[in-house]
Amino acid sequence: MKANKRVLEQNLPQNAFLFKDDLLLVAAKTNSGKIYTVWIELCDNPKAGVTKVLKDKKGKNLDCCSGAMHTLSSRHGGTTICYGEWSPMTSLYKIYIKCRLWLEMYELHLETGYFIDHYLKHVG
Repeated sequence: MKANKRVLEQNLPQNAFLFKDDLLLVAAKTNSGKIYTVWIELCDNPKAGVTKVLKDKKGKNLDCCSGAMHTLSSRHGGTTICYGEWSPMTSLYKIYIKCRLWLEMYELHLETGYFIDHYLKHVG
């Protein structure tokens, strides 16, 4: 955990992340300027997502498994992001970056209507 914290401190502003209970909470600002709060579980094989349930372009909640949108069943009261494969060598920062990329694609989805898998291919 110390190495993960050090990487976060080196790459994110000090007030951009917080360890709370069994979660890492991180502010993620997209290129559009919108800020989301990303959560990452602090456990083996962590799940990650945003703290609220997002809606797709048609207004449907992104709170269930969707291959096209790269989402999993809702956890922690928000949309759970399928960020790809995890291994014990995967850093919390790398998971954050994958979630940040997903958020950019989510905003493109809202503009264009294309599903996220139009932009991101499935891994593993």
